Amino acid sequence: MAAWANPLGCFSFGPRERASLSSNPTSYRVRRSGTRQPLSVPHHDAIAESPPKRANRLCVVPCSVRDDRPFRSGATEARLARSSAMSRRYVEVALPPPLSRQLTYSVPVDLVELVQPGTIVLVPLQRRLVTGFVLQFQTLADSPPEPGEESPRPLPQAAGGQVDGRRLRPGDVRDIAQVLDADSPLSPEIVELCRWMAAYYLLPLGRALAAALPPGVKLTSRRLVHPLSGGLPPALDGDDMAGRVWEQLAASGSLQVGTLKHRLGSSGLEQALSRLRRAQCIDIRPVLSGSKMSAKQQQQVRVTDMARARREMPELQRRAPTQASCLEYVITHGATAKRSLVGRGFSYGVLKGLGSRGLLETVAQEMIRDPLAHLETDGPEPQTLTDDQRRVLDPILAALDSGGFFPALLHGVTGSGKTLIYLRAVERALSQGRGAIVLVPEIALAWQMVRRFKAHFGEAVTVLHSQLSNGERYDTWRRLRRGEQRLLIGARSAILAPVKDVGIIIVDEEHDGSYIQDDLNSRQPFAYSARDLAVVRARMAGAAIILGSATPSLESYWNARMGKYRALSLPSRIDDRPLARVDVVDMRREPFQGKQRALFSRSLRLKMRERLERGEQIVLLQNRRGFAPAVSCTSCGEAVRCDHCHVSLTFHRSQGEDMRCHYCDYRGPVPRICPSCGSTEVRLEGVGTQQVEKALLEQFPSIRVIRMDVDTTGWKGAHDTLVEGFRRGEADVLLGTQMVAKGLDFPLVTLVGVISADTGLHAPDFRAAERSFQLLTQVAGRSGRGERPGEVVIQTRLPAEPALVAAAGQDYESFAEGELAQRREAGFPPFGRLVCFRWRGPDESSVERAARLGVQRLKRQEGNWAALGPSPAPLARLRGEYRWQALLLGPVPGELKGAARDVLGDMREVADGLGVSLAVVVDPQTTM
Repeated sequence: MAAWANPLGCFSFGPRERASLSSNPTSYRVRRSGTRQPLSVPHHDAIAESPPKRANRLCVVPCSVRDDRPFRSGATEARLARSSAMSRRYVEVALPPPLSRQLTYSVPVDLVELVQPGTIVLVPLQRRLVTGFVLQFQTLADSPPEPGEESPRPLPQAAGGQVDGRRLRPGDVRDIAQVLDADSPLSPEIVELCRWMAAYYLLPLGRALAAALPPGVKLTSRRLVHPLSGGLPPALDGDDMAGRVWEQLAASGSLQVGTLKHRLGSSGLEQALSRLRRAQCIDIRPVLSGSKMSAKQQQQVRVTDMARARREMPELQRRAPTQASCLEYVITHGATAKRSLVGRGFSYGVLKGLGSRGLLETVAQEMIRDPLAHLETDGPEPQTLTDDQRRVLDPILAALDSGGFFPALLHGVTGSGKTLIYLRAVERALSQGRGAIVLVPEIALAWQMVRRFKAHFGEAVTVLHSQLSNGERYDTWRRLRRGEQRLLIGARSAILAPVKDVGIIIVDEEHDGSYIQDDLNSRQPFAYSARDLAVVRARMAGAAIILGSATPSLESYWNARMGKYRALSLPSRIDDRPLARVDVVDMRREPFQGKQRALFSRSLRLKMRERLERGEQIVLLQNRRGFAPAVSCTSCGEAVRCDHCHVSLTFHRSQGEDMRCHYCDYRGPVPRICPSCGSTEVRLEGVGTQQVEKALLEQFPSIRVIRMDVDTTGWKGAHDTLVEGFRRGEADVLLGTQMVAKGLDFPLVTLVGVISADTGLHAPDFRAAERSFQLLTQVAGRSGRGERPGEVVIQTRLPAEPALVAAAGQDYESFAEGELAQRREAGFPPFGRLVCFRWRGPDESSVERAARLGVQRLKRQEGNWAALGPSPAPLARLRGEYRWQALLLGPVPGELKGAARDVLGDMREVADGLGVSLAVVVDPQTTM
């Protein structure tokens, strides 16, 4: 090839000349982009920077060219280059999904002091910016060490994933773009917990770490397309997609790439954008989306010099009495918000005048958004421990005093005083200078417990849950991270909160399904058990953990039987109050009212009338919301189903009459003609809470009812408002779904009625019986908790069902033994472990094919486990997507997950190729 010359005397060579040059490496020096570098060895691939892809050539400078810089030998320059690379800081960064591995980034000089393990950063990934988490520092090597030098640790990956299986070089690594929150990085303890979480639940580490972030820090970026020229160049005439893109930009200005995909489709769009960019018609830039949360600042007015202010007060009272009044107020009350002073009648002019005199000054001060600032409490309740409570508390306090991991299962009947045990245990941990976490199933239903803790511990306690504003959650997270608050009460996500030096963790109602994060509607569910994660966190922290329940999960009960947990028991209610007497009514024997049996049995109607006459209160449970759970045809028997989900539509009567899907929120009118057979015989089937409310008002016209279900609790603070209203006697009946069974304590409730105990008893899930037993036992425990004895009426068409019989007798042990025997025979938990694979997609045949091919790959492996399925999921269609699933069942958790992990990559590749999403759930709590 012919060489070309430039003013500096550089010559360009092709591959043949380059090979010839390699035979005499010391005759020339190689320079790229105007920088001088020796070619001391013939291994050109070891050069620190790669040449541009368009001109893959070396630029060679003859040795005779003058250079003011001193000449260095090749070995010297190589060592200096390596020293420069080694002096930079490199970090391993975990990124959010869909990326499941960690990448390496460089730390710019101006950010070095801000970056540490756990720091939350913004990093470039391909053409966008994403939130990442610094895991650890790393050393970068770009060439083998000199003899006698310590060999640095090579990095396996680089940002963007473009380097794999070879040593990284400085040019391969991109810089961190921004530190998002230098003051509040994730603590090493939380990072370690998230590592365990990701490994156990087969999750991307970045996704686990993202769950531990406060709101407002999870920033990402989108690509924004800007038009640059006045029109398309002739070269793009006839380019259909480029022309359509330009039309959109001309009409709307700058647009996000996602918006263009939505309007024009994704096929060929990226290629058209590339052609437009090369023609200099457009510019594409990453822009941040989302808003970064920050501390809230408030203007505070304070006295600059107290002695001087008092000296000048008499003169000020004569010359400017309003200014004197304002100054006196600030002297008396201390630093005061400027807005508050203006609200008290002191104008901005008054404040400005005092400022010009040098008597007051305005400063910006952080204002904490405290979610409990306005919570009213009655003060701590003096309570004496019973003998049973002392017997339970002693080993817990001893464990806290000695330190170390102490897991305990506290099995106490409803009303036995478990909360007092929690209070005393937390009190001991706080007195030792350690932190405490109290988990509750649903914070909205746990304000009674929050009030008791607030009354006992004052400002030390705070709450964290999804119903708080982003600002409240952000400030709470930061105060916990700084150690300003040490006692946290929260729902399941609170287990990832940065409470410092955790000494004790309480999991109240540990059996409750609300501790399980598993969204069936999600294509990639983030599934984990907060209860199990709490046990792991306690073990890592060397802390005590108390799992409390009147109806423990069978897994926890078995762990206590096997000695993994310390078994603690509270077998009696406080003051030896009796458990409520239970009456089981066989609804098959109840008389008809017209064409249907009565909604309320004769027994329940009589007992409700007695309570109303005596001024006592009633709790009614019907675990179905809406008016009627189904609309069906009496001719063909078909129920009207959702167009997008494989479920019956529920009829609602509030805010208009319509049918609704409780999974995708589809809504439509009740059909007059059956869509299956054309019959006009369409009627409502089943009973929901709205229908029970209507029947109550018809039966007892003057009755006052509070209904508590998803339809009535959709606004912030709704649960607490309804519960406190019932406590104050504003209603005679609290009617609701399973919400009314959870931890509520009403001394005036002497009757609980279960409208239909059969709901959910025979769901296609091996835990259906356990859930039914727990729900019935828990709701029965709401009755008779005060001085007056309680009763329970359970209405059923299956009075001989074992779970129902055990619940009526409130006999946990007999139920547990019978259910454990069945599970042992089938190999289900706690005697085996499960991993669930879920496929979903818009095309039914593709979903089925992906599932069958995936299970074929599973079955090629050998191990002590069984693959069950695949088959359509019980909820075979959700939100317009078909669902199939398969289960791995085996006795050894590690072997089971190992089998899943070994083939997961292949299974995902097959699913992706068919346009199907695949999710894996370890220890699934539902197989629906």
